[in-house]
Amino acid sequence: MEFKTYEESRLKDLGELVKEVVKDWAYDPWYPSMEQLKEVYSAEGFTPETRHFLYDGDKLVAFLSSAIEDEVDGVQWGSIHMPFIRNGYEKVQEKLYDKVIGVLKSKGAQAIRTSSRPEYGYIPELLKEWGFENKEETGRRAIISTSKLADPKYTKPDYFKEIDLKNEKDLNLFKKVYLKARTEVTKENFDETMKIFAERDLTISCIIAKKDEIISYGLLYKADQPKRSFMSSIPVFKENHGYVLKDIVNFMVNKAKETGYEEIYHQLVDLKNEKFYDETGIEFTPSYRYELKFD
Repeated sequence: MEFKTYEESRLKDLGELVKEVVKDWAYDPWYPSMEQLKEVYSAEGFTPETRHFLYDGDKLVAFLSSAIEDEVDGVQWGSIHMPFIRNGYEKVQEKLYDKVIGVLKSKGAQAIRTSSRPEYGYIPELLKEWGFENKEETGRRAIISTSKLADPKYTKPDYFKEIDLKNEKDLNLFKKVYLKARTEVTKENFDETMKIFAERDLTISCIIAKKDEIISYGLLYKADQPKRSFMSSIPVFKENHGYVLKDIVNFMVNKAKETGYEEIYHQLVDLKNEKFYDETGIEFTPSYRYELKFD
């Protein structure tokens, strides 16, 4: 077995390896398409030596990408992404680890960080074997099956208004509620945020209003993976408005199914709103940050 340097032709092997490794996982992880990787790997500053392709003859049996990150508080950080190891080749784990650590140390790394989820197959256990310490939870997400949650008898509540963000009046309505919910976004950078939404191919957007008071919103847009969409965060500003969250979820799930999406990716942005999901049938799974510091 030998490590080979990145060449564009190896992306086909990588795509096949990823598909093989994740086929039995609870959920397919988000992973860049081979076209996206081709673009990134051809960009200025790309370091092919930090992409580790391990072959057994002509068969790619393991892959792990790494990078040098920022220096924080005097510590030079490196990072790794998902270690993909073909079933039956578990014996290469140590070989892969030694290669990656050696390269990152040669580039000055003093510690490594990564992240993973419980549903990522063998990866959490492998990180533990490699000496990584689980430091903290960094977020929660759910992948929603539209076929399981969509209700064929669903009817949209009267207080829902579908809006067109290309329409100035609708955009101004949305701007008010969005800036209230996402305090990190300012009036000055709102337009830039909207450009990002436009690029994401919005499937549907809506606001929820009662007696002319806008009380929440929801956005649904296309994801990079076929048949998967993303649902925005759903703000709940008042305790007695918690019911709107379930209403928006039902609305979005049915819209997604009508559009042909099989899954919806949804991230829990505001942890205090988790209690409002109890009646939706949505279960969130955590992401964890892992660290390994060199002696």
